[in-house]
Amino acid sequence: MADPRELAARFVSRTGQTASDDAGLSRELARALDEARRAWPTVELPDEEFVEHLAARVRPDDDAVAVLRQLRGSDLYLACAAARGRAGAELAFERTLLARVGQFVGSIDGAAPFVADVTQALRIKLFVGSDGQGKLSQYSGRGALESWVCAVAIRTAIDLRRAGGHEPRENERALDVLAATDDPELELLRQRYDGQFRAALEAALTALAARDRTLLRLYFIEQLPAAQIGKLYRVHETTILRRITRAREAVFEQVRAAMSHNLRLSASEFEELLALLRSRLDVSVQRLLVSETGR
Repeated sequence: MADPRELAARFVSRTGQTASDDAGLSRELARALDEARRAWPTVELPDEEFVEHLAARVRPDDDAVAVLRQLRGSDLYLACAAARGRAGAELAFERTLLARVGQFVGSIDGAAPFVADVTQALRIKLFVGSDGQGKLSQYSGRGALESWVCAVAIRTAIDLRRAGGHEPRENERALDVLAATDDPELELLRQRYDGQFRAALEAALTALAARDRTLLRLYFIEQLPAAQIGKLYRVHETTILRRITRAREAVFEQVRAAMSHNLRLSASEFEELLALLRSRLDVSVQRLLVSETGR
């Protein structure tokens, strides 16, 4: 394994973050690499490439260590290696995921010729794409790679049936909703509790100080860079980023507290649902602020 400190420095440079050699980040990257290599011992992917792939999923104002702990590193490792055609990756991907396409699309059409057509179309979609950029490179690591591939396979199967002139059946309409998500099971949970989440989010935004709400509006609605917002407030952009981060965390923690009292889920289900909601928090905040602006 490459020097963890050098990998951390590479990670920081790719994310645009201002952190220096952080021991926590070095340990987290080393852990992610170790788990990935143990999960896929026959897959060859340079440490530097994997670290850059991880960095692409972290925003400059994110807590990098927290994000890395939420990502499915081993799944991202296989996806990255397979998308780049690294040794052993395509075979591992084929055996563990593409070999299961029949199970994924069986409720649509389990006939061997149809499954073969879906599998071939899926290979092209994942590894080649319409513009030479396969869809596999878009896998975010927020949900399980198996669920993500299942969703893409369902989407592909539905498209093939429609291209053949088949009207969608009722079960296909339900599957169609899930086919655009990273993790269909978590998406079902999100949809089920969407009303509670929206109510908790509205309450959390209302509870924010006026200054913090204004910052979120400038950042998410007006889409002003932190440096420009800093000039408005006559402070450095890092101060603005810290304030925005604190406001986002305050919103999320209030949402967490509200939903923990209302949802009857296991601890693991609750944490997985919260991780999914956190990954979409910015979009949800933006939509709510836009709707308030239009009132």
